[in-house]
Amino acid sequence: MLHYKRSAAAFAVALSLGVATPVFANDTNGFIQGSTVEISGAEISGVTVTITNIDTGLVRTVQTDEGGDFRFPLLPAGIYKVVAEKDGFRNTIQESVKVGISGKTNLNMKLASDDVERIEVTGSTIAMVDVTSSSTGIVVDTVTLDRVPVPRNLTSVALLAPGTTQGDSAFGDLPSIGGASVGENGYYINGLNITNFRTGVGSSEPPFDMYETFEVKTGGYSAEYGRITGGVINAKTKSGSNEFKAGVNVYWEPDALREQKNSYRRTTNGTYRIDNTGDEKDSWDANVWASGALIEDKLFFYALFNPRSVEENYVGEQQINSDGLVQNGFTETDEDAFWVAKVDWYATENNILEVTVFSDERSTEIQTFDSTDGVFTKDSRVGYEDEGGLNYTAKWTSIITDDFSISAQYGVNKQDRTVRSELDANPVAYFTYDSTGAFVPTSTWAGFTVEQGDDKREVIRIDADWYIGDHSIRFGYDYENLTASSYTINSGGAYYLYYVNDDDPANEEIYQVRHRDYEVGGDFDSENIAFYVQDQWQVTDNLVINAGIRNDSFENFNADGETFVKLDNLWALRLGAVWDVRGDGETKAWASFGRYYLPVAANTNIRLAGAETYTQEYYEFDGYADESLFIPNLTGDKTQPDDVFANGEAKSPAELVDQNIDAMYSDEFIAGYQFQLNDEWSMAIQGTYRELATTVEDMAIDAAVIEWAAANGYGDVSDIWGGFHQYVLTNPNIDMRVGTTELPGANGELVYMDLSAEDLGYPDSIRKYAAVDFTFQRAWDGVWMFNAAYTWSHNWGNNEGYVRSDNGQDDAGLTTLFDQPGLLDGAYGDLPQDRRHQVKMYGAYAVTEDLTLGANLQFWTGRPINAFGYHPTDTFAQAYDSESFYAGGELSPRGSRGRTSSYYSIDISASYNIDIGEDQTLVVRADVFNVLNNDKVTEVYEIYDSELSEDPLNPDVDPNYGTPTAWQTPRYVRFSVNYTF
Repeated sequence: MLHYKRSAAAFAVALSLGVATPVFANDTNGFIQGSTVEISGAEISGVTVTITNIDTGLVRTVQTDEGGDFRFPLLPAGIYKVVAEKDGFRNTIQESVKVGISGKTNLNMKLASDDVERIEVTGSTIAMVDVTSSSTGIVVDTVTLDRVPVPRNLTSVALLAPGTTQGDSAFGDLPSIGGASVGENGYYINGLNITNFRTGVGSSEPPFDMYETFEVKTGGYSAEYGRITGGVINAKTKSGSNEFKAGVNVYWEPDALREQKNSYRRTTNGTYRIDNTGDEKDSWDANVWASGALIEDKLFFYALFNPRSVEENYVGEQQINSDGLVQNGFTETDEDAFWVAKVDWYATENNILEVTVFSDERSTEIQTFDSTDGVFTKDSRVGYEDEGGLNYTAKWTSIITDDFSISAQYGVNKQDRTVRSELDANPVAYFTYDSTGAFVPTSTWAGFTVEQGDDKREVIRIDADWYIGDHSIRFGYDYENLTASSYTINSGGAYYLYYVNDDDPANEEIYQVRHRDYEVGGDFDSENIAFYVQDQWQVTDNLVINAGIRNDSFENFNADGETFVKLDNLWALRLGAVWDVRGDGETKAWASFGRYYLPVAANTNIRLAGAETYTQEYYEFDGYADESLFIPNLTGDKTQPDDVFANGEAKSPAELVDQNIDAMYSDEFIAGYQFQLNDEWSMAIQGTYRELATTVEDMAIDAAVIEWAAANGYGDVSDIWGGFHQYVLTNPNIDMRVGTTELPGANGELVYMDLSAEDLGYPDSIRKYAAVDFTFQRAWDGVWMFNAAYTWSHNWGNNEGYVRSDNGQDDAGLTTLFDQPGLLDGAYGDLPQDRRHQVKMYGAYAVTEDLTLGANLQFWTGRPINAFGYHPTDTFAQAYDSESFYAGGELSPRGSRGRTSSYYSIDISASYNIDIGEDQTLVVRADVFNVLNNDKVTEVYEIYDSELSEDPLNPDVDPNYGTPTAWQTPRYVRFSVNYTF
């Protein structure tokens, strides 16, 4: 165990907190360890060390070993009193020892002999250097959130950490961590994984006020955690204590104090392509909560009820047709209450059961209104999006002996994914106009798709800790069973797109109609199983080795319950070294290596292993079969070949999955140096390199099959493999072995084809990330706090990862990027999440005992800009329209068209405590976000070749290319009142 040598001034304050930086990813327990020494520094064995949780009365006692070392694992987070006593020595007492989640608090307790006056050390908080941890990230607790302006969502908390950036708006409000896509993060609450396992994008959204502490992990994860290649947002909820507490918190964001987003008008006719002039949003959020002891020192509860309301009005793009200026308006209303309950049972001082239940079930009502020449109809089409679900988890922790402890957890995470409306029987119909390319929906339907779906994750986890000499060994088992139920069709079972020649607006002509038939569904299971061993070895007083190994297995099943893809025996090494440079616990140098595997997303099961139908037919317009619902006669001549992306037949796994497939994984290297500048300030520099070693994608293999069939005596099969016939899940640029039952003369028997990487023609999937972080921190001392970070980073390659920002596609593992070899031409360059420079600063200052001011500044350089167009030579890639890295027939490499502007935002807050009586507090607060109302463009339209071009080899330039599609969030204000008694 380490013996810290600190100055006398620092000893009185710093040792009360010790080291409390994160170690493990979804562990919500804390840890106290340390040593007992005489004033002279000599080790003392046989000292009785007792800890007492100030809030719950939990008491634990151990005796120090031969080296004077002691440990208290699996502690509930909180404030503890620590007492060390031994005959012949005065008692040493340390008050207010703060134990956080996923960290180790190190104490060096000095005992004086009986002839010396008793030493009593008390204190509050201070940030120190953890000279045992090689992981990276930050911990954000109520000390920060109560003082610093932070929007009330997990993304905003994550963005406080160095090396995190905000993803594209197409995926909502989500973070990119360490250069990974927004679909590669993990989200945990009290150890329960709440990540969206269908696409990896986002998580459950429980009441924000239930959180007590957040841990944002950005790298160096130990072997007990996997299934991520991005970062981890790990949260702990509040708990009850012996003291009864209750309160009401109300938050209000008035539309009257919300600035408007910018809008954009077309240069061709002055109509709005993006119209934010009618945006309105009013939201309020209330929390009624209570906590306390049902049985003193034994049984505790925390409960919160969260009534809430969000109403948002906005409008779509404008279009001119024969009726005039047409536009849709929308009103979204979400008024469902959330709730949470937590119970902690201290069966004995060494055995604790905690049960957490929360609900984020909600149904958002979406009303759609039509308007002509600015006059909106009174009647609306109403649709609903059902989301969220009931979630619960139970965790048992047990200290078996001083050297062995164990924890077991079971949990369920649910997510509804139903999209419905009162007009689900009516087909989707749109009109697209040649002059602008705008898509104008008809008023006969509400939801584009009808989706009946839900997801369920069932979790079982067992972890054990065993302490042997200088080794702290953790090992365990981690199991997830995932079920995704999904049935999706277009509203009314069809989607009709009418092509309109509007050269003369008074005499518009429909000349073509496209009929899309889309249907997919079933119940799809996945199983993720892992076991691991992690050792923290104190090699010397100054050197710690963190070494671990993890074995993952991923198995996905199709709708018939057959194994679709199985990836097992995936060994992942985690290795780190930490050197206490001066041996005083104030300075460390560290380095780490980690390999992280990512499962195949459930979305892949649904779309690739399901019996998906996805076809498009093109006809000359021949009038309507039912004009009231815009159902056409499909009797005109075909205008172009059908698009058959999936024919409704569920192929066998042998025809869908490469027999040589490997799991998607990323390797990470980190090195850093951290030191305590003085008793209040710390500083660190850290370098990170990440590389996506391989990825899993679906790829069209038709061109290679045509070559293979001709070479193996099956003749010309181009009438079957016409470019889009067989898509296979595989790793890019590897030799493939895949089956087919469609070869001429094979009589429907399964024949395996060995296709070379050269014949397939796909390059390696590449994603690289390099970063250097400089951080400064001053912990809250009752007066002020300050955190600052500068990050230089570079994110480059040809593949963003799980999802694709280029076209807003969240089809994890099935994006268009690797659909055809030609789509990869020019794809290598700066990736969408590349932000070369970042600056983050946040802090707070107590002007008086009652008035506190806070501020939060974030700065990013701009996003790379692309130009997408028709591929001039690859006819299969050309069929995807403007999806290639070409502009006007010339190669336009990724990110070569410049960048959006750099941008920054400053948030400020002021809170005031009002004394209203004994044991009662009232806090009024105002937060102003983007106080300067900066409105820089953050994303632009990247389609260069107009998809209305008559000749793909001589395309027109899309008039919208380079125009804004997203801006900074405009200024808004949040008022809050918090009453506690």
